[in-house]
Amino acid sequence: MQINVIFLTLIVSFAALIFLNGATRVKESDSTSRLVALNLANEQFAEIEFLAATGNLSVGNYNFLGAAEDLKNYGLYTDDDLSKKIPVEFSVTANVKNYSGYENLRNVSVKVEWTFSGKDFKIELEKVVRVN
Repeated sequence: MQINVIFLTLIVSFAALIFLNGATRVKESDSTSRLVALNLANEQFAEIEFLAATGNLSVGNYNFLGAAEDLKNYGLYTDDDLSKKIPVEFSVTANVKNYSGYENLRNVSVKVEWTFSGKDFKIELEKVVRVN
């Protein structure tokens, strides 16, 4: 009897997860593009931190340092029509400046821009990195 209840609970839980995942995908396609943008920004920060750790980071602007194919998303579904996917291209840039008062620190700001369903989006993140 207890095993049946456990199996029934597992089956209902998995069904609920599948349903909620699908509902989120339908309602939040722009949230999906924001998650992609955050991942791209984190990838840019990781590349810049690598340059800083190896002593190769200089002050200035940097285009996306990761793989170029990461900037092309092969389509996100629109909220209006789930049979139609819209390709999304992202633009990632970083600006590295000296951190005020500290010789071995740099202020890094990363900007990710994209257009989805006729709307322009942008996120900007900042981080301080140590240069070796």
